[in-house]
Amino acid sequence: MAMNSIYFLLICQLCVQRFDNELKVANAKSIIKKFDVNDDPTVNINNENTTPIIGVLTQEISKLIANKFPEENYNSYIAASYVKFIESSGGRVVPIWIGQPREYYEDIMKKINGVLLPGGSTYFNQSNGYHDAGRHIYNIAIEMNDNGIHFPLWGTCLGFELLVYLSANSIEPRTYCSSRAQALPLEFQEGYEKSRLFANASADIIHILKTYPVTANFHLYCFTQETFAAMKLNEIWRVMSLNHDWDGLEFISTTEHLRYPFYGIQFHPEKNLFEFVKNRNITHTSLAIRTSQYFGNFMVNEARHNHQYFANRTEEANKLIYNYNPINTGILGSSFQQQYLFNDKHYATNTVNRINKNVIIFSITCIYATLNLS
Repeated sequence: MAMNSIYFLLICQLCVQRFDNELKVANAKSIIKKFDVNDDPTVNINNENTTPIIGVLTQEISKLIANKFPEENYNSYIAASYVKFIESSGGRVVPIWIGQPREYYEDIMKKINGVLLPGGSTYFNQSNGYHDAGRHIYNIAIEMNDNGIHFPLWGTCLGFELLVYLSANSIEPRTYCSSRAQALPLEFQEGYEKSRLFANASADIIHILKTYPVTANFHLYCFTQETFAAMKLNEIWRVMSLNHDWDGLEFISTTEHLRYPFYGIQFHPEKNLFEFVKNRNITHTSLAIRTSQYFGNFMVNEARHNHQYFANRTEEANKLIYNYNPINTGILGSSFQQQYLFNDKHYATNTVNRINKNVIIFSITCIYATLNLS
């Protein structure tokens, strides 16, 4: 009897083990059956550009920094935080020079996937500078989008102001603001969730933005709703959020173009991530970092919808920001921890390339004509 019980227990154990094995196989088959390309992060199901390149416009250098390098004759710069802002979201950067003819901007914009107009402290009435270059970029981007090419523009602070200024036909729409070193939560307006910029933002990102002072404001000018209404700019731009400066003046803090993939924000998400100059009231909490990364990811993802590219890898490599080294300007009194500094020698490289190309074409034409005549 005892022996029969042992046999019975052994048989039960074998059955349980076999059932367990069959269950594991069934689960494995179920997993395999349920798997498709949507679960594989290496499969490009959206046909997106996986190597987007964004141009960042240079601007006039400050006298403070220019005087620190008298022999170099630096005359323009890019704050390194904007470069890192793009790179940390999977994009690459090409510097776009100021003071160039329209043909230069047409050429470079055919090879990149979007443009960031950075913040700064230059003036719009300076010729051959930030404003004139931005005007070319703005007009060319409109033409490209009208022709079916998705080409996004992103303006931060001064860049945002420039986008709106240009859409107002260069009639000054700005108001003086007192919002230096001011960290604020966003005051979202009705319908903000229908905007492209915030439609896919998670609930926690929206909660952080509306609850905590995570936006870094450093501007002397701003736009009011009254000005937008008077100049009919609200027929061009959707306003998603407002804020109030130190004196209580209400200003517009986030917008997007109603027709084109153009976006403008009055604050600086890149500063939360990469600017650590002291006494600037910049929030570096984990919550602030998350929201800044959201804006960076959004901008780069917009560029992923554009599939333009350079003619070859050599040209691409020669244009990328990797060819330049940032300088630690924070220790020199700048509000930027690091800057890329440029002079006429850097601009000349582009001019030489264009000249060489034209010379080659002209030479080939002459040779061809000579052969035909002979």
